[in-house]
Amino acid sequence: MKAFFLYTLILEIFLGIGWTQNLSLHPLIKDGAVLQRDVPLPVTGRAEPGTKVIIEWKGQSHTGSADPSGKWSVLLPAGPAESQGQTLRVQSGKDSLTITNLLVGEVWLASGQSNMEWILEKCAVQSAEAAQAADPQLRFTTIPRSIADRPMENVPVVWQTATPESVLKLSAVAYFFARDLRKELKVPVGIISSAYGGTPAESWTPEDTLAADPLLSPALEKRKNYPAEYPKLLTEYEEKKPAYEAAVAAAKAAGTKPPAKLNPPQPVGNNPYLASVLWNSMISPLLPYPIRGVIWYQGEANAKRAEKYEALLSSMIRAWRKAWKLGDFPFLLVQLADFNNDPEGAAGTSWARLRDAQTAVADKVTRCGVGVTLGLGDAEDIHPQRKMEVGQRLALLARQIAYGQDIPCTGPSLETAKTNGREMELTFRSVQGSLRTADGQEPGSFYVAGKDLQFHPAKARIDGSRVILSNPEVSAPAFARYAWSNRPENPNLTDGSGLPARPFRTDPDPKP
Repeated sequence: MKAFFLYTLILEIFLGIGWTQNLSLHPLIKDGAVLQRDVPLPVTGRAEPGTKVIIEWKGQSHTGSADPSGKWSVLLPAGPAESQGQTLRVQSGKDSLTITNLLVGEVWLASGQSNMEWILEKCAVQSAEAAQAADPQLRFTTIPRSIADRPMENVPVVWQTATPESVLKLSAVAYFFARDLRKELKVPVGIISSAYGGTPAESWTPEDTLAADPLLSPALEKRKNYPAEYPKLLTEYEEKKPAYEAAVAAAKAAGTKPPAKLNPPQPVGNNPYLASVLWNSMISPLLPYPIRGVIWYQGEANAKRAEKYEALLSSMIRAWRKAWKLGDFPFLLVQLADFNNDPEGAAGTSWARLRDAQTAVADKVTRCGVGVTLGLGDAEDIHPQRKMEVGQRLALLARQIAYGQDIPCTGPSLETAKTNGREMELTFRSVQGSLRTADGQEPGSFYVAGKDLQFHPAKARIDGSRVILSNPEVSAPAFARYAWSNRPENPNLTDGSGLPARPFRTDPDPKP
């Protein structure tokens, strides 16, 4: 028996079995990955402290060494797109790694909450688009849901190629966005999907960014106090649960709309809605893997605090850009679609205010854009099905902002509003050709008010790049609104591009 174990030990040593490899690579540098073209590539990882690290890439050797903690980083030179699979080899002492089938092209990060997370398989009619999805030059990886109290280094990553089967499990918005880029750019495209349903922007923002702004720092206090608050929240949930279940049963029996869902509080240590926990677990581990830019579909969870959203999202974008050290990379937003938001209903304004904050970010933050989605929403479903149009509109923004193509990428946007007697004249910028309506009817969803801020539906007519508003009850119009509600009625203003006009209001009053 002893001889057997000795023989086994010798065999393990000879074959290299039984010793632990100390060499590791950044989690995104895996077989089948897409690397960002035209920028230096930092290859990072861990090895035995103090050991030399040698990287073989495209016929050249590049060297570095592991620091006392075992971390190492080697910067590879920028290179053009590569549609043929490349091999990267790493050697450190007796340890080695070989990564194969690497493409070089365009890499985008898709992030946000459930409407970005929403997979193609769930998109009813549009899921049929998967049948034509076979494309070995389009690849993606989906970062698993997780949370962490401090920034992490590792995350499970598997790169997949686009096939009719695989894309059904991919973010639908991300897939349609990537598909359009592939068609236009004709280079490999990689998508990193990192999204988590129901989460606020605070969860995706680094702690130091929140702490630096008194408007945003209360989110950190909320996270700190959550363990003490949890028992109280759980008790309140248990007290409300019987009445909620009775209301659900009554609605089902009567065939009416059920009440808004009553959710239990998240357990301590597993709450994705707290400050910075998703930045720590689902964004920080991606650094410093180069990307071209970010597509971001989020805001529903912040609609009740829309007055803080412009500052919050602007700060988050700056923090992400600072962390990646790639300059002001494009950050493309999806504006919230139309929805009968509970409990306000269609006429409420919380989503209108959040859209307004998104527009402000797009206008004020460098290389930022927003895709308007009015008309794509679902009255009773917070997850609208028409994700293809969302991805297409983001791709238009990317083609102009990221790639410098001279194409229309947004619909009309308000430029000026002035009173002319009993009428109000609105002028618009970014107009392709002349203004028109999507359905050939009169412009809808316009309102006017005098200085009393009592808004009335406006009769609207188009005159070139102007819209003229009037209402017999408003003798001296001072303010105008367009599509200013959770689910506006017939927001049909567009132009030659066919893209919807941005919603807006000109009144400064913070009340509805």
